[in-house]
Amino acid sequence: MKMINPIDRTTWKEDKILLDKALSGEVLAVKQVIKMLSQDGFGIAWRMTSSITDAEELLQEAFIKLWEHGHQFSGESKLRTYFYTIVSRLCLDLKRKQKGISIEDAVFDENLFESLPIDENLLENQQQIKASLEKLPVKQRFALILWAYHDNTSEEIAKILEMNKNSVDQLLYRAKQNLKIIFSGEHV
Repeated sequence: MKMINPIDRTTWKEDKILLDKALSGEVLAVKQVIKMLSQDGFGIAWRMTSSITDAEELLQEAFIKLWEHGHQFSGESKLRTYFYTIVSRLCLDLKRKQKGISIEDAVFDENLFESLPIDENLLENQQQIKASLEKLPVKQRFALILWAYHDNTSEEIAKILEMNKNSVDQLLYRAKQNLKIIFSGEHV
């Protein structure tokens, strides 16, 4: 019988130490925190807003909030989870502020892939996936993005979305079922 490893909380404490060093002005720690969080933070913001410009601005704002409120990070979870929570709240706030535009109405930036040397089939598949994700309800889409693109566990997603784990498991299940329906050509 395979033994499941318990959650490694030592990395959580290491994240706390790293953030504390960064907050105290240690340049190498600041660079390490930014490098560790930037790519995935941008990915979440971009997938939620469908705008490179908005994603860049939200990422900058998220780092400002991290530097201002990082002392509240207790090391009881991964720093990434804490940061994803900041990014997700900023994304949702932005969508609430945009008059007449809901997250469901966000338009995919077709120009995003024009400058990238990508196989045409891959580009078409990415566009189909993006369009399909945009048809999902907001919470389902966000949970699925965190799970599929950022390898978050149900427990981590629950913290980010401020839900319990069972609700996240149900949310992910419904999202996957709805994607199957979308891919089959039916409506959600």
